[in-house]
Amino acid sequence: MSLRPRQSPGLPSPANQRRKALKKSINSRPNRNRLPCYLKPGATVEINPEDPDFRGSWFLGKVVSIQSSDKIQVEYNTLLDEETGTKLLKEDIDMSRLRPPAPLMSEREKKKVIVVGDKVDAFYGDGWWEGDVTEVLADGKFSVYFRCSQELISFTKNQLRFHREWVDDAWEPPLAEKESEEDKADGEEDDEDVLSQVDLEATRAIAKQMFSSGTVVEVSSDDEGFQGCWFAAKVIERIGEDKYLVEYRDLREEDGIEPLKEETDFIHIRPPPPREEDVDFAVGDKVDAFYNDGWWVGVVNDGFKDGTVGVFFRLTREKMRFGRQGLRLHKDWVNGTWQPPLKGEEIKRTNVSKVSCDRSVRPKKTIEKQEFSIGATVEVSSEEEGFEDSWFLARVIEYRGDGKCLLEYDNIKAEDGKEPLREEVDVSLIRPQPLESVMVSPFERHDKVDALYNDGWWVGVIVKVLAKANYLVTFEKTQETLRFHHSQLRPHQEWIDGKWITSSKSQKV
Repeated sequence: MSLRPRQSPGLPSPANQRRKALKKSINSRPNRNRLPCYLKPGATVEINPEDPDFRGSWFLGKVVSIQSSDKIQVEYNTLLDEETGTKLLKEDIDMSRLRPPAPLMSEREKKKVIVVGDKVDAFYGDGWWEGDVTEVLADGKFSVYFRCSQELISFTKNQLRFHREWVDDAWEPPLAEKESEEDKADGEEDDEDVLSQVDLEATRAIAKQMFSSGTVVEVSSDDEGFQGCWFAAKVIERIGEDKYLVEYRDLREEDGIEPLKEETDFIHIRPPPPREEDVDFAVGDKVDAFYNDGWWVGVVNDGFKDGTVGVFFRLTREKMRFGRQGLRLHKDWVNGTWQPPLKGEEIKRTNVSKVSCDRSVRPKKTIEKQEFSIGATVEVSSEEEGFEDSWFLARVIEYRGDGKCLLEYDNIKAEDGKEPLREEVDVSLIRPQPLESVMVSPFERHDKVDALYNDGWWVGVIVKVLAKANYLVTFEKTQETLRFHHSQLRPHQEWIDGKWITSSKSQKV
């Protein structure tokens, strides 16, 4: 098996969501058609297969690529390709058969009694199947009838969820765990309190002073579905007294290649807020969560044993889980200063549950050394056969909980050959970029090195020193010996307990 180029597994970089003009009064670009956020390549979705035998079922998977205006290529999480029997099934499917993962049952729904006649989804054969409860059995189970297959099967309560339909980009019926009218009023008052403090003339003057060409900023929108979200960008130029042309860091034009440029006004632009380290989030904290290339405002409503936290988004009525690196305490930019959430400052946090945000899916000692900020440059290894002992340069895009994060590779392209490949990777396969170590003196035989080959660094051992600063390097995993120039090698280092350990000689020759 030879050292081979890392090929895209069929995940092009996300089809960046398109954003309409920030306000009707802004004379910006024409409105663009955009896919829903949940259909971005790499996003987790529920899939309703087109096979008649699977009518009324939903299986978890992920979006691979956009095939046409109505066709999406998906990859199932559990269904296997019948031809190979080992690879996950990929297929092109109509967009109407895709939806976001159904929300977790709320605490209120978990306590709700299931009765005869309830419409439910039952987890069976790795998927959720739509059915009707026909009987409550004595052993605590429930008989569920499936109309499509005309079968009657019994399930325990934890194998069921209340049935919902995804209609017009919203769940029907809505989540049972609704805010009280008082909670809703509180949230609305927060926004109104902030707006009431904004001095338009002062804000305009501060924007002129701060936001010159090249300044890194965040930009928001009043568009439906994007309220309360901030996207990273940089200022290209000021236009007149009130407007700015900005270029987004993560959003792309319709061609999917060039960064999206748009006009915005001084009300919808601000500097990036300061990051606070080692924050213990509490239930009730107002936070910004990084998701789909932007920071979305939500409220912490739960904590989990693996260190992730549950965040509730009022506008979309969704609950999601995030690790610490994907969260920051919410702050408002008011008249040139950062302010913490106004309501949160008035709350005395007594008897409030604290949420540890260590991503403790791995031993705690290691995790504390494995925290990377969004945008950080890292190196990524792979457990895929043929790529053992290799490291590829990438940057962190977002954390997704459960010990996973989304990365964008520096030198590996997606299937289209244009966009950088984005991939969800386990945090255990990530490390910081090694400290640059210049080897002035020649390498020696038996030195353990990393060799730059096919866009990655491969671990090997020098077996022969050649003339003109060339070396023969052997690779244990592939049993290959290749020739490299001194400039293509670096001393091998291991990232152990948060420190770089140099391994100059191979222990096995």
